[in-house]
Formats: sequence, structure tokens, C-alpha cells
Amino acid sequence: MLALLTPKERFIETALFGKPDRVPLAVGDVRPLTLERWRKEGLPPGRTVMDYFHLDVCGLKARGFTSYPSQGFRWEPSPSALNLGPIPPFDYKLLWEDGRYRVWVDSLGITQKGFQEDWRLGWSGFATRVFMEFPVKDREDFQKVRLRYDAKDARRYPQGWRDLVEALRAHDGPLCLNMEGPFWWARNLMGLQSLLLNAYRETGFVKEVFEFYTEFHLSVLRRALEEVDVDYAILSEDMAYKKGPMMSPRMVEDLLSPVYRELTAFLKGHGVRIVLIDSDGNVEPLIPLWLRDGIDGITPCEIASGLDLLALRKRFPRLVLMGGLDKRELAKGKEAIEAEVIQKVPPLTRLGGYIPGVDHAVPPDVSFENFGYFIKVLKKVCGWEV
Repeated sequence: MLALLTPKERFIETALFGKPDRVPLAVGDVRPLTLERWRKEGLPPGRTVMDYFHLDVCGLKARGFTSYPSQGFRWEPSPSALNLGPIPPFDYKLLWEDGRYRVWVDSLGITQKGFQEDWRLGWSGFATRVFMEFPVKDREDFQKVRLRYDAKDARRYPQGWRDLVEALRAHDGPLCLNMEGPFWWARNLMGLQSLLLNAYRETGFVKEVFEFYTEFHLSVLRRALEEVDVDYAILSEDMAYKKGPMMSPRMVEDLLSPVYRELTAFLKGHGVRIVLIDSDGNVEPLIPLWLRDGIDGITPCEIASGLDLLALRKRFPRLVLMGGLDKRELAKGKEAIEAEVIQKVPPLTRLGGYIPGVDHAVPPDVSFENFGYFIKVLKKVCGWEV
């Protein structure tokens, strides 16, 4: 009989293709509109999904620190976050609104238009928006904006940093660093279209942007990684559509591979065991490059984009996979839910390097009853319930 592991040990054993006593779960986020529905269907007031389904025990039980601000938010300091955003932030401005739409400038300097309904309860996490203008249009703009990214600014670390360090050191679950990857970060500065056009027409300029990203992030993070033992890192990139990557593998190799290699060497040199890239869409063409550049795995493995977990495992035997259970099946009923879990989870967990969960935040077409059944089946096949 295998010895009972701590949540930290269990995560590392699983991610490193070992033999965990049980397989941890990474069920993923739940959209605010989904929670609104579930409150009406039985989720008690004041209870979180993690607490109600005991996912803090059988899940990753992960803690860590991340960066602020995030796109769409008004900037607010957080006691559990480093500030890797612009200091000072851009002024948050509501430029125009009517009964249906609103236009505003966020704290990253991005002008955007969205539906009022998507902001009725605050940031929904998933909102349809039109991005109208970005702060960086050329090298001159970049030279101005980069002044807001002073790595030595004391405000990069929260006032309660020492207390946070002590709390993280005492935590028995895996510790995670969640940060924007270079593609995501540059896209927030320039916009997708401008970034891709400049990558082709002004390659030197884009390389300069990525070089600054690397210099800035390594400088800010060095202290954190020296004071806290981080187990894994997630780089948010979101750089693929359903049909494939937003940037060709050749262009990724030329522009981004040097950044990934330096970043992963830095992270692993500071004790980070696993580095994952978080991207929606079909990222399969980029996986060989990522593995070569020190990336260990991918999440959330979006099935609607055409990704096939079993085929990925066969092609990339040492690729860490997190997520990959089709959220669309959760809306169809118990039979579909059981089929989705049984088809994928047992063979993947036997091969190792797989942490099962929903392939994105749970949408509001999934009932509370269906989600509860999904968790029950998942716990059973992962060794949490007999």
C-alpha cells in the first residue's frame, strides 16, 4: 500500500510521472454566471464550490502569487500578489455608455467596448469585447510605456509580503506562480493584429519588446523565488484558435523560443519543478518547440479546438497535461459525464503526468446537479472515494 502523501508531494509525484497515492484534481474555475445559477439550484449561500465539494482536500490545494493588474480590471493592490503591471497604472476611464454598451480605458491603457450585461455583477471573467486601441503603436510609444515598468519600484511587492512569505512556507499544498507569458504581455501592449504585423515587418522592434519582458520579469521575480519555494509556474499565453496557433511555429521559434528558454532556465534554477503554458485553442503545432524550450506541459487542453488527450500522450509521452475534460459533456447529463471521465481519466492517470479537470471554466449551461455528479465520478476514478 502506498504511503499517504501531502498535497504538495502528490502534485509533484503526479506531474513527474511517478506513482502518487491518489491523483489530484484540477477542476478549474467556475464562471460567475454559473455560480449565480448554482445558488438557485442548491449551492448554499456563503459556501464556495471548493468548500462544498471538498476540492480543497482532493484538489491541488494550490496557493501562490500572481501578478496584477489583469486585463479588464480596475487596478487594485492585492496582499497576495506581486504587481507586474504598469506603475503608475493608466487612469481607468469610462468614456461612454448607454443601456446596452460601455466603452472604457482599463488600467493597462487598453480602450475597449463591451456589453453592459457582461459587467452587471462586475467582471464576469468571460466577456465579449471589441478592443479599440492599445497604448503601444510603435517603438516611440513603447519607450514611453516601458517607463511604467520599473523593476526596482518598491510597490512591486505588497506591504504584507513578509507575512505572505511565512504563510506560503507553512502551506502543505503545491505553490504556484501564475504570470503572463511573453506573447500575452506583448499583446496587451500592442494588440494582436499590431503584434503580428510588427513581428513580420518590424522584427527587431518586437524582439526588443520580448527582451524587455524577460529583463523586467526576471528582475522582479528573483526576490520572490529566493524567498519562497515555488513548485510550479503557469504562463498565461492564450495564443491559439480552434484551427491552430496565432503565430506560426517558425515565428515562435525565432521570436519567443529565446524568451522561453531564458525564462524556464531562470525558474528551474530557482527550484520550480514544473512549467506549464495556459492557452486555449489548438496549440499542438507549438508543443515540440515548447518542450525543447523547457516548458513541461499544457493546460487547460481545450477539447473543442480539436485536441485529443490520448493522441497527445501517445505523441508526447512526457508532456504534462492538466484539464482536458470536455465542459460541453457536463451539460448533457450523467451518462455523457461518466463516458467522458471513464474514457480519458483511467488510461491517462495510469501513464502518469496527467491532472484531470475541466478544459476551461465551467459555463452556466452546466447544472449544479450535473457538476456534482461529475465530481463524484472523478473522485472515484482518482482514488478519493471507494
